[in-house]
Amino acid sequence: MSLDRLRARARDFTAAPGSLTTRDFHPNVESTRAVQAPSAKRVGEFYDRNGRVLTDIFAGSMHLGYWLGPDDDSDLKAATERLTEIMIIKLRAGAGDTVLDLGCGTGKPAVRLARTTGARVVGISVSTEDVAQATALAQAEGVADLVDFRVADAMDLPFEAGSFDAVLALGSIPHILDRTHVLKQVAQVLRPGGRLALTDAIKRGNEVDEMAVAILNEVLDAWRQASPVRASDYRRFGREAGLVIDEITDITEHTKYTYRKIYAEMDAYGELPPDMVRIHDHGEGVDWVEVENGPQPDGMMIAVAHRP
Repeated sequence: MSLDRLRARARDFTAAPGSLTTRDFHPNVESTRAVQAPSAKRVGEFYDRNGRVLTDIFAGSMHLGYWLGPDDDSDLKAATERLTEIMIIKLRAGAGDTVLDLGCGTGKPAVRLARTTGARVVGISVSTEDVAQATALAQAEGVADLVDFRVADAMDLPFEAGSFDAVLALGSIPHILDRTHVLKQVAQVLRPGGRLALTDAIKRGNEVDEMAVAILNEVLDAWRQASPVRASDYRRFGREAGLVIDEITDITEHTKYTYRKIYAEMDAYGELPPDMVRIHDHGEGVDWVEVENGPQPDGMMIAVAHRP
């Protein structure tokens, strides 16, 4: 899709019950263009419809990749596995620990976590299809005794207080509008001293142009994601949730290569389901190398925290 066509689509946004507008995300923008809130129901249905295709496109994972720099020619599979490994290291889980994988996707990070650390992992997703695929993967990889997957909502965790030694949220937080609330849920199920390692989408620039915001919201809506936050917001989120933020790291310069890779995978995939066609159209005709070499107004961060 050309930029002009995407702008035209953005202009066609109309308010609907339960929707949010650009003003909800950017108070300085005078607009009433509507974006459907990324509710658990909408996110779950999206992954029920598209989880298998996304797992193929992302080479088994459902999160961004991590490249060492512009000369790193790693494929998407190697790069996503690298980010998984970085997060596992930051989590510091070990044998005998119980870890919650908050938004487990189709299970690859949880399986890797269990295999490399010996920890027991409970993975949750709002997608029944994701849980089915993840369960099958754990069985196929021989770690079903260590990994259990179930349908559950991160905004209303069905676990007793202090159930987990650590929580991993790799790629799931961008689907959640109220970051403080989900961190409160995490704090409740963590044991004292328990650690949280997460990734989240961040806003890095100061763009408040109305059309740019509308275009961003169209893309976010297609992925069922909430607006990105500022990395600096996490100190407040943690404080309000009862967590101590130990680390905030902007990894945008390492993850920005993901989009060129996934759009190439979509181009080669064949027939895509309607949701994925919409996402594919957003990147049609984009020079991704030029995007990578330019400023990055949006990006990705890692946050590590603990419950005191």
